[in-house]
Amino acid sequence: MTLPVPNLDDRTFDQLLAEAQALIPRYLPTWTDHNPSDPGIALIEVFAFLSEIAIYQTNRVPERSLENFAALVGTSRESSESIEQTLRRAFIALQSKYRVITQLEFELLIQQNFKDSIARSVVLVDDTTIKIVIVPKVFDDEPAPTPTMELRQQVFELLRERCLITTRIQVMPPQYTPVRIALQFVHDFSSRISRQTVVETVKKAIEQFLKPLTGGINGQGWEFGRSLFRSELYQLIEAIPGVDHVHQLKLNGDAGLGEISLKPATPSLVRLIEPLSVTIVEG
Repeated sequence: MTLPVPNLDDRTFDQLLAEAQALIPRYLPTWTDHNPSDPGIALIEVFAFLSEIAIYQTNRVPERSLENFAALVGTSRESSESIEQTLRRAFIALQSKYRVITQLEFELLIQQNFKDSIARSVVLVDDTTIKIVIVPKVFDDEPAPTPTMELRQQVFELLRERCLITTRIQVMPPQYTPVRIALQFVHDFSSRISRQTVVETVKKAIEQFLKPLTGGINGQGWEFGRSLFRSELYQLIEAIPGVDHVHQLKLNGDAGLGEISLKPATPSLVRLIEPLSVTIVEG
């Protein structure tokens, strides 16, 4: 929604003339001839006309002034560029922030400058250090994407130039918590889907759910530091066509483990350890 442009003065020629004539009896009571042929009325009409022109200019800022306003934020008008384009560039320059202080400003700066090389990032702020965890853009089948030292250095140098002088920055890769899954489920005999097809579908669903870039509940990547719960895997697996119910589910070799905790202090992601064991048992 754009802000309405105020009208500084909207009086017309007729209104100005009528206003001036109404003041004559107050200040010049002896002036009784108010006909257009009177020289004084003619002068009032001239001044009303000039005032209307001045009012028209008041509501319109000249381009030279607009150029000077744009120059105040470091935007100069280029040759053959319309004043609207110059003002648009000036507005963008005014919105952009050079200095970063808050956690949100760090995250936005990384997204704006590394959108082609960094898929995800999270910023943690403690008493002494700002920790930036970055996950690079890689092929979707990469189980544990890790940024190179060169990319980490580029992020560090960009942030160091724009943060406060006493700020300590640490750009680090994500930590991956290993997860080993062994699953046994009962095939739905009323389904026409073959056993092998159901097994492959279950494997792909689990692998997709745990991917660091495209997994998780919302498909935007596994949430940093979020634990893996047994109940979520039950819900995921038993919703697949051809699966009757889960017979046994082992997390890291433990059939009774309810969740695998991840470290929220130094944000962890999930890394599925191969091979993923999925078998069918008789119900």
